[in-house]
Formats: sequence, C-alpha cells, structure tokens
Amino acid sequence: MFLLPLGAFAQITPSAYLCGTGTVKLTPSFPNNYTPPTTGYNVVWSVNGSPETPKPYTGSADLIYNVSPSLAPGHYEYSVQLVPLDNTLCPSDASEIIVIEKLPVPVIAITNSGGNTVCTDNTATTILTAKQTTPATLPSGVTMTYTWAATIGGNPASIGALGTASATGDTFTLSTGVAPGTYVFTAVGSYATGSVQIVPTPSCTATTNISITVTPKPGKPTVGVAP
Repeated sequence: MFLLPLGAFAQITPSAYLCGTGTVKLTPSFPNNYTPPTTGYNVVWSVNGSPETPKPYTGSADLIYNVSPSLAPGHYEYSVQLVPLDNTLCPSDASEIIVIEKLPVPVIAITNSGGNTVCTDNTATTILTAKQTTPATLPSGVTMTYTWAATIGGNPASIGALGTASATGDTFTLSTGVAPGTYVFTAVGSYATGSVQIVPTPSCTATTNISITVTPKPGKPTVGVAP
C-alpha cells in the first residue's frame, strides 16, 4: 500500500486520529434506505487511491471496514464502492473520502534553563521546558499538551507550591524560595486534536523527568570581636 506522509492533503479534515493500537470501524450507508442485493455485487474499498481486493457482498456486515491497529504512522484516505459482477449493471458512485491520520507514539524531553543545582533564592530563574522529539512535526490540527508533577524523597510534592506552568503547559517556572531538597519533576505529554476524535491507547502518552536539587542559602554570619 502506498503511504502518504503525515500532514499530506491537509485540506481534508480527518474524521479520526489513531495512535498506538487504536482502531476505528468504517461503516457505509446508502441514500433512500437502499439495500443492495445480497448476490451479484462486490464491495471494493480503496486506500490512498489504491483499490483493495474485492469482497463479495452478502449482507451489511460485508460493507464494514476495520482499520488495522498496526497501521504505520501517516495519512490515509478511504473510500468504498459497490461494483456489480455483471458489467451491464451500474456500479455505485465511490463514497466521499474519509481521512484517518495515524499518529506516532510520542517521545518528549525536558530541557532546563539553568543548572540542575540551584540556590533556594534563585529558583525562579529555573524554567523547565517540555518538548516532543518524536514526531519532529505534527499534522495540522494536532498539538501536544503537557501536565506536570513532582516528588521529593520519593513522595508526592504539591506542584502548585513549587511553581507555575504556562498556558500551553510546555514550560514550568519554579517559584522563588523553593524549599531545599532534591525534586524530581515529571512531564506527561499527550496529543490534543480539537474537536476531532482521537482513539488512543496507553502508549499514546509520553513521560519524562528531570531532577533539580535546591540548596539552602547560607545563614547570615555574625562577627565576634575578641582582643
């Protein structure tokens, strides 16, 4: 099968996005409650313009197309036609194209604006940025959203007390005066597809973390005077 790259033919709004082993079922219907005869016709699905093997029509179940859960990431265009075995009869017109986009399993990374060790007075200079590394680009209409969590000493920490995420969630800025300790910040990235349905599996989220050590500020010294 010829595979179109992600983002091709962006003028056709996808009917669904798939990720991981997600799948959808394509079910045709005919106008005016037409029911084809159960003999003498083949159902022919085309994927990206290439007809698949004709399937004899014996009932409505034969019209259904189950999109493979093992599709490679990419852009897929589906259409279906009812074709008579007798070439003196009329085939149906091909259906309108249905677009399905298969998204790759995402991978993300976190970068840090400063070092991984920072004094408690300077924590506000630490900005963590999450970014997807796979795929390199996303199809039009798809974005990556992020949520943040943190632990200290293996125990959950209040992420709201440690800093603030940006509106898009891709950056997290530490607050001033974060208490000393070693924190592990975790970002979870997931696809957002607007009003278009996405059929995900657990592998359609990406998780990564970074460790930040906050050191205490030395106490103010006092000076003694002795003869």
